[in-house]
Amino acid sequence: MPKEKPETEKVAIDIEGAVVRLTFNDPATLNAMGERMVNDIRDAVQYVGDPENGFRCLVITGAGRGFSSGGSVAWMDSARQEGDGGRKTSHGITLGTHHHYVLKKLRDLPIPIITAVNGPAAGIGFSYALAGDMIVAARSAFFLSAFRRIGVSPDGGLSWLLPRIIGWARAKEMMVMGNRLPAETALEWGLVNRVFDDETFMEETMRLARELAQGPTVALGITRRLFWEGWSRSYEEQLDQEERLQPLTFATRDAVEGGRAMLEKREARFEGR
Repeated sequence: MPKEKPETEKVAIDIEGAVVRLTFNDPATLNAMGERMVNDIRDAVQYVGDPENGFRCLVITGAGRGFSSGGSVAWMDSARQEGDGGRKTSHGITLGTHHHYVLKKLRDLPIPIITAVNGPAAGIGFSYALAGDMIVAARSAFFLSAFRRIGVSPDGGLSWLLPRIIGWARAKEMMVMGNRLPAETALEWGLVNRVFDDETFMEETMRLARELAQGPTVALGITRRLFWEGWSRSYEEQLDQEERLQPLTFATRDAVEGGRAMLEKREARFEGR
């Protein structure tokens, strides 16, 4: 049984079995990330990361017509006026204490993540969209490196992730030109895994989440760790890390069940242990 959810106003936390869904919840602003929301995101992700809650898949999406329009421009302007180049407010919020802290926590979660991009994903919202192991988009959604439009440089790891996913030339153009990338083109470029019709978007997303939540959670967690760590390793180093980590999965109950299911020619019933 999961622990009591934290009190969050701008992030909704919904639990369906082993699936937990975090929804950016300020639809009037297309889920712009102001002070309350960034605090709520941090609290919500810490809650999801508590192993005692037993979650086996995380879905991140947005309320209303947008995933997230990025950082709240009004809030950033207020922070700029407080000094320190807009990096810190009187409440001590910085990229390091909040957005970048959260994105590192998401990277290190031992469960699969689906980012369900239901509408515009701009600025730091674009960065959050790329945090998913499976990135799914509604047909009407689009991605936008909006930093150029407000005269600031990227954050949220976008300058690191985007060229690795879609290539150097495409990523540079998106960042320096600030053009929209429609969902269908994002699928062609390999930025997203699947595009669903708007009318069935969340239904299809949750079907995928339930499928992942029924998988071998320990093995999936180690797999996503290998993917993230592999960016900075040589081939030989990655082989060595695979050799170190695979015995941890062989020792799980799910590995025993998977082997038996294969021999018995049936679907495996994984428990996430």
